[in-house]
Formats: sequence, structure tokens, C-alpha cells
Amino acid sequence: MAFAASAIAEWAVWVGVLVYAYERGGSTAAGLASLGLLVPGVLLAPFAGSAADGPRPNRALAVVYALQAASLVIAAVAAWRNAPVWVIIGAAAMAIALVSFVRPCCSVVVPGLVHTAGDLTGANVLTGWCESASVLFGPLLATVVLTVAGPWAVFVAAGALLVLATVVTAPLARLDQPPIVHTAQRSRIGNHANVVNALFDSGRTLSERPGARSLVAVLGAQFVLIGALDLLYVVLAFELLGLGAAGPGSLSAAFGIGAVLGVAASTLLIGRRRLASLLLTGIALSAAGLLVLAIDVSLAATLVVLPLIGMSRSMVDLAGRMLLQRAAPQDALASVFAILEVVAGVGLAAGSVLVQVLLALSGPRGALVGVGVCFVVLLAMCARGIRRVEASADAPVVVIRLLRMLPVFAGLPGPALEGIARSAEEIPMVAGDTIVAEGDLGDRYFAIAAGEVEVSRGGQHIRTMSRPAGFGEIALLADVPRTATVRVLTDGVLVAIDRVPFLTAVTGHDSSVRSAWAVADAWLERDQRHDS
Repeated sequence: MAFAASAIAEWAVWVGVLVYAYERGGSTAAGLASLGLLVPGVLLAPFAGSAADGPRPNRALAVVYALQAASLVIAAVAAWRNAPVWVIIGAAAMAIALVSFVRPCCSVVVPGLVHTAGDLTGANVLTGWCESASVLFGPLLATVVLTVAGPWAVFVAAGALLVLATVVTAPLARLDQPPIVHTAQRSRIGNHANVVNALFDSGRTLSERPGARSLVAVLGAQFVLIGALDLLYVVLAFELLGLGAAGPGSLSAAFGIGAVLGVAASTLLIGRRRLASLLLTGIALSAAGLLVLAIDVSLAATLVVLPLIGMSRSMVDLAGRMLLQRAAPQDALASVFAILEVVAGVGLAAGSVLVQVLLALSGPRGALVGVGVCFVVLLAMCARGIRRVEASADAPVVVIRLLRMLPVFAGLPGPALEGIARSAEEIPMVAGDTIVAEGDLGDRYFAIAAGEVEVSRGGQHIRTMSRPAGFGEIALLADVPRTATVRVLTDGVLVAIDRVPFLTAVTGHDSSVRSAWAVADAWLERDQRHDS
């Protein structure tokens, strides 16, 4: 709910600022306003990874939403008093810049809230639906409010949505987990003079993954498209189609209708491992739509082609982000998505500059052709790399996030944690079943992804366990029979790790061995107190 409210507010603010600027200085002022909204985001985005990887990513989300709301209150007051354009841009730019924190935080928070890989795919589709629907509802909201009141009211409406986002996100702060950072990683982070260097480290790590550069290039290109269209909406509406102040929002909403249709098609992504074809098809359709629109710049053609481009962009964004989530190094996931926010800001600015240059050289038709040709070239250059990244993009993100919450794996570096997660098996647990019995030989470690279990010894209840918790490490570490019986209380899901990969990973790192034995000793001490 918070993500949807924030996304709708973001699109509404864009329309409000560009219309305010155009009415006071024409297309040049609108173009400068577009750049002014983007630059702070590019500068702020490198810090997003640190916030998301910090101790309180859920709380960081609520704080970001609150700061966005405050910025838009300032913008609303300034617009109401007919302040200079740069004042409006400055206030609104802060709200837009803070968007760069939202997606990296979500990339960390969401995998920790869901229980299975299927749930994560569903959550990604739902998030994609919210973002794509916002492309429709944000401009529609701005169009209605602009018609009734003016830009200042757009900022008020967007601010109210962000207040809602703050309120509904705040309770999630109690779900924050203390960060588990490997000693070497903590040392590496601590040695950096600033977060930009850490971001470059994550970028280099990502670039080592096959085809990752092509994937980032395609994801960045979609923002070039958006940056280009944001300005083209204004030019087409005022100069070619004669739609007036309500025109830019209407054209943007037409794009949004396609984005919503793309969401319906995105349900095909649930359970689908092959995403490269959808991503490349989306790029091809976007290029074709721009070239067709250049041939026929009429209202009818525009209202047909823009939804097609919106649908294509929606599929590119969702499929690309899912591929990136699977392919990125999991110990730097938030930083990788922070890199994407930097790329997004640069892409939006590049799209705006590209269109301004093309408009000056060849007018609106030439601008449409130029952007379309850029996408054709991108498709030819990146198709092979996208297929390569898909072949290697199979990181079990949900299992990794679950294991990262467990103290027994506290000392594992990212690659080792990813390796043990790949060896894990998700198994259903049914109420009444016995998972392990006291005295049996131990051959697996179990982590609880969902549901509750009861631990007993000699028929006596000891404790109840639920997510995130695990059991079975004592029998594996000490090579002794099971010390207790574990019975399922409610249906759920377990993540099972066999003896060999468990011992190989845990005993291969000194800090992990200490953490694992500390957990085992704590359970044994608690059980002894219970017996006494």
C-alpha cells in the first residue's frame, strides 16, 4: 500500500512541476525543470544502499516517506504563493530524489517478509502492478487536480498520499532484524572513506556476473525512454495536439493504461524462469512504437501507440528487476539496487537532454525517430548478454534472506551463504507430523520459513518455535542423536539443509563455528534449566 501511494505521488509530482514550469517559461523551462528534478536523485542514490543494508530498513522506509511528504508541503505552499520556478523544483526534487531509497529498501525488506520463492515472485508482480498502475493513476490524479485547482493542489494531494505511506509503513519497524554482517565485509565497509566507493565495489562484483552489464544497460534504457517521454508529453500536448494544460497528464495516463495492461500480462511471470525473451520483446515493441508515432503524430495514433509503449516498458521493468534480483550477489543486494537507482537518475536525465537536443535539431518527429533508433541499437548490442545473465540468474533470494536471520549462519560471507541456500530444499510441514524424534540420528538442519513447531523432551513441552528459527544443529555439530522431538503445530514450510553442505559451510569459517556453537550451547543450557 505504501509503495503504491508513493509511486502514484511520484508521477503526479512530475506532471505538476512540468506544467508549472512550462506555463512560466515554455519548453525550455520544462526541460530545465526535468533536469532539476533528476540531479538530486542521482547524487543521493549512492547512499540508498547503505540505508537499506543498515540495521533498520523498515524504519528507513517510513522516514523516507515522511521526508517526501514534508518536501511536498513546502512545494505546495510555494506554488500557492506563485513562487519562482526554481523554488518549486528544489522542494519537489527532494521528494523525487528520496524515491531512490524506496526500491533498495524494498529489495531487502520484501524477501524477509515472504515465505517461499513463489511468494517472492508474487510480491514482485504485485509491486510491479503498483508501479505500473501508478503510471496511469498518478497523471490522472494530476490532470483532475490541475483542471480543478492548479499545481499547488497536485503537491497537496501527493503529500497526502505520502502521509498515508508513512502511517502504514511505521508498524513494520518492529519486524526489523539486527544486521548480520560478516567480519570481512564489515572491515571492508569500514575502510571506505565514503559510500560511493562501496557502491563501486558492489558494481564491480555485479559486473563479474555473466551478462550483468547488458541487463543494467537495458534497465537504464527504460528510464531514458521515460525521461524522453516526460518532456515529449508536454511538447506534443501544447505544440502539436493542442490539448492545453490537461494534455501532458492525459498523454502520460495513456502510457499508464498500457502499463496496467502490462501488469495483466505480467502474471505470466509467476513461476516462469525464462524472462529474457519477454524483456527483449518489450524493448523491440518500444522501439517500434516510437518509430510508428514519428510517422503519424495524430491524437488517434498517439492514444494507440502510447499504451503499447507503456505495456512494453512495464514488462521490461518487471522482468529486468526479477532477473537482477536473481543474478545480483546476495550480500550486496541493496547496493546493487542502489546502483540501479543511480542508473535510473542518469537515464532520466539523459532522456531529457537527448530529447531537448533532438527537438532543437529536428523537431518532435526527429526526436521520436532518434529515441526509437537508440532502442534498436540497444537491442542489437544487448540481446546476447541478456540471455547469458538469464542462464546464470538462479539465486535463491528468499532462502538466503531467511538463513541470514539465523544466528547459526551469522559468520558466513555472502558467497558461502548463497552456496548453502542453493543446496537447501523447501518441504511442506503438516500439523501433527513429527519432524525429528528424540534419539534419532541427525542428518539435516531445519529452518522454519512458515508455521509453528513444538519442541519436547521426554514428552515434556520445552518451547514453541516459529519463523525465523531453526533446529537440528546440535546433532550435526556434535555427531550425537537428536536431543529433542519436534512436532508440527500449524501447517507451514521448512527449509532443510543436508549434513554435508551444512557442516562444510559452517565449519569452514571460524566465526560461523563460534556462532553455531553459541546457539547450540544456549539451547542446551535452556533445556537443562527446564529439566531441573
